[in-house]
Amino acid sequence: MKKCSLLIMALVLVFLLVACQTVTTVSTTAKDVIDQGGISVFPIQSDGFIGDPMPYFDGEKLNLFYLHDARDGNKGFHPWYLMQTSDFLSWSDQGEAIPYVSDYASQDLALGTGSVIQDANGLYHAYYTGFNGTGNVDFKEMIQHATSTDLIHWTKIPEDGFYGGVNDFRDPYVLYMEDEGMYWMLITSRVNNTGVIKLYKSSNLSDWTYSKVFFWNDAGTWNMECPTLIKYGDYWYLSYSEQGSNRIVHYRYTQDLSTGWTIPDQDYFDGIGFYAGRIEQAFGRLFAFGWVGTKEHDYDGGGFNWAGNLVTHELIQNPDGTLSPVPVQEVVDTLNHEVEYNTIAKTNSYDEIAKTLTFDIRNGYDSLIYDNLATNVTRLTFDVSIQSQSGSFGMTFYADEAVFGPVNIVFNVTDQALEFYNVTPSQMARSTPQISLPFTMTSGMAIHATVLLEDQCASIYVNDVLVLTTRMYFLEDYPFGFFGMKSDAVISNIHFWE
Repeated sequence: MKKCSLLIMALVLVFLLVACQTVTTVSTTAKDVIDQGGISVFPIQSDGFIGDPMPYFDGEKLNLFYLHDARDGNKGFHPWYLMQTSDFLSWSDQGEAIPYVSDYASQDLALGTGSVIQDANGLYHAYYTGFNGTGNVDFKEMIQHATSTDLIHWTKIPEDGFYGGVNDFRDPYVLYMEDEGMYWMLITSRVNNTGVIKLYKSSNLSDWTYSKVFFWNDAGTWNMECPTLIKYGDYWYLSYSEQGSNRIVHYRYTQDLSTGWTIPDQDYFDGIGFYAGRIEQAFGRLFAFGWVGTKEHDYDGGGFNWAGNLVTHELIQNPDGTLSPVPVQEVVDTLNHEVEYNTIAKTNSYDEIAKTLTFDIRNGYDSLIYDNLATNVTRLTFDVSIQSQSGSFGMTFYADEAVFGPVNIVFNVTDQALEFYNVTPSQMARSTPQISLPFTMTSGMAIHATVLLEDQCASIYVNDVLVLTTRMYFLEDYPFGFFGMKSDAVISNIHFWE
């Protein structure tokens, strides 16, 4: 009897030991097992979509105001909504902050982009665009004013509204210029059929006086939407969104506002998948907030719609004053549990032992395909060594035949560009990429890439100098992987993190 009891106890101990070891193994290596607690890198509103962001840091948390796109067919549209965060991963939805007026005779039939500032007495002021294109009011666009004591509940002050003499008069951005003791307001507008940013000034945040054209479009005639003027370190930065076919978010910089602006060699952070970008300081750092649109007919081949998911890039200030986009540090620090993926198809170019993918330049197509992408938020990192300046390689998604998919992020070494195609690799030669960003790749060059993946959204950061953001409808829960076409690049150090 005693021997039997000892045997049972031993079996129980073995079972518990095996169970504990199993749990530990699964929690650290299996994908989609880690409880991420509802975090989001590309947040979206529960009953609508996120349009133009208007970030405001109150010293403790980031208040992300945005134009809410309900797509509900109502006569009015785009009220201001508010999300708040302190870590860029957990977002508190405060719902509607400033409503539109569902009346064709109201200036606030629709709301447009603006900004928030706090005065010396602690009162918050929001300036927004009151839009009515029905012809039932005197002005299509006016600058409107509202105040709040808590950033959540707002009172409109319609008597403070003002018109700038043209239909394009929107997107006010307000800041306090301490050396003048005056508030400045930048406004998107037009002069002589050219996009400009106008400057208005005020001493009391109620009465605004036109000063001058602050900035003329120096690269075209299109409107410069959603301007930001911010000082960070020793430099001033002006950013705006190109309202044209290219719809890129650009920036300029200077150490002295009186001496003009420097156009950096690369005057953008991201491609056309990132729009309406606004820059804000928070937690002693610099960030850019924009949105990645949904697509027409919810179809990968469709064009980008207005509004979708929020996109956040951290911006690193280089010694020469230029800015570089990188993944938000809190995101990297949180997505730090390495997980494993199984390969389900591969060519001879993949070394299973060394975990190295060496493409053969003689081959028309090489690939390494993994099993289904996790539904958890995922961070993927990899390194690339460019051997010669030819061919292309990249990542393919929705690889339902375990060979290639219809959506692809491409390093086009031949044409020196980082691209996104919504066609299969075999169709790329006779297709135009939906997104294309110049990117120099030379023989012997090393590339480090970080990819953030969540739901339908992806951002790939390359060498901490460039990022490409896009939407792919069949992303989660489908096979994906790497490919090369007439390439001799070497991909190594492939890691997945949740």
